[in-house]
Amino acid sequence: MPVSDSPQEVPEDLMTVREAAQAVGVMPTTVHSWIKRGRLTAQPSPSGRRVSRAAVQALVPPLAPPVPADAVAIYEALRLTDVTRRNIETWVKQGRLPSWHGRYGTVVRVADVQNLAQQRAMAAAAGRNDTPLPAAALSVRDVVRLSGVSESRLYMWMKKGLLPVWPGSGSGQRVRLVDVVALVERPGRALPPRPERVP
Repeated sequence: MPVSDSPQEVPEDLMTVREAAQAVGVMPTTVHSWIKRGRLTAQPSPSGRRVSRAAVQALVPPLAPPVPADAVAIYEALRLTDVTRRNIETWVKQGRLPSWHGRYGTVVRVADVQNLAQQRAMAAAAGRNDTPLPAAALSVRDVVRLSGVSESRLYMWMKKGLLPVWPGSGSGQRVRLVDVVALVERPGRALPPRPERVP
């Protein structure tokens, strides 16, 4: 165990292991473990080993920030915002989206996701020369529900430039149902049965 008895090395804030542990909020056994592993230097004294309070405090890991009351799991943020999982996870990885470790994994605030989605939409709108959003434009999920066309097919058409797309004012991309129907009804294609609307 590392013990120093050199006068010039003796810190001014020495206290017993128990006192130091109580001062920084850890168990005395934790302090003894740090001494045994060589992470903390102990000074001999008639009343037992003494350690520097500052040295003990430096070894205490920082407290994790509290999880906000309105934080939700990523799958819940997907449902509430229409933002893709890939975007959310990318924003978390880049440090742009604050996240916390919740009981069931990573959690985020819906307001933060919506804020980033809005920033992305505004940037996209600026790149499109502020093209106005048509009144008939719907979210991708709504178009999937109303047309029966799969989400992957819609994104494929967007990527190929076949389907006009606009950034939404809140989150996600917007497309017009009429444009989707026109693509499906092209020669050689048949429109899938449209599901009934749920009131």
